[in-house]
Amino acid sequence: MAEGVETVEAAHVDTSSTVALDVESQGETNRAYTFKNSISNIALALLFFAALIPGHTSRYNLHAADIIWMTGAALMGIFSLVRVPPKTVTVTANSIAATAGMMILPILIRPGVPSVGLLNQAGTALELIGIIFTQLARVYLGRSFGLLPANRGIVSTGPFRLMRHPIYVGWFVLTLGLAFVYPKPRSFLVILTTLPFMMWRIMQEEDLLRLDPEYRAYCEKVRYRLIPGIM
Repeated sequence: MAEGVETVEAAHVDTSSTVALDVESQGETNRAYTFKNSISNIALALLFFAALIPGHTSRYNLHAADIIWMTGAALMGIFSLVRVPPKTVTVTANSIAATAGMMILPILIRPGVPSVGLLNQAGTALELIGIIFTQLARVYLGRSFGLLPANRGIVSTGPFRLMRHPIYVGWFVLTLGLAFVYPKPRSFLVILTTLPFMMWRIMQEEDLLRLDPEYRAYCEKVRYRLIPGIM
């Protein structure tokens, strides 16, 4: 998000279409910066608090998963209100498109006639695992959470010790479980369509973060983005 950008210092990151914005170089007043940052934090928090509206969690069809999801959404809403201001942030048409595609496309998955037997049980288990893993990673990310690629500090504890992007892994497992519970061709097509946007978003984020020596050192220790030993 382009919140509170105090300086606009273009830094090309691997591709000419990605621009990192240095938040400490523009001549805005501290008061204006604080106001913009607060507005963006409130807007993001409202997105998470909206998940607590009755009926929004019924799609998961599992009481335990609902509780975990709602607790995680509430925590992320609170963390969003006190987010760490970004050191740098990428605000381009590419970063907005990748983020939007990754977040909007999964909404197209709609519950239908549920599966039965082992397929339903496997899907429910995957949903629960995905929710727990995603929310655990978000708790460790804490106040460093954002939507657009940004550097709010390097997190290397918890699930981030195993892989560099655990939230994406949890999201994929959760969404795959939902598709198993409601096995429609449309559900699997949405997942396949969303994956390129997810990878695009990951690459943009890493292009920006690799400007930070601390992140480069982190990548030397944690070599895999998503699946330890594979990728």
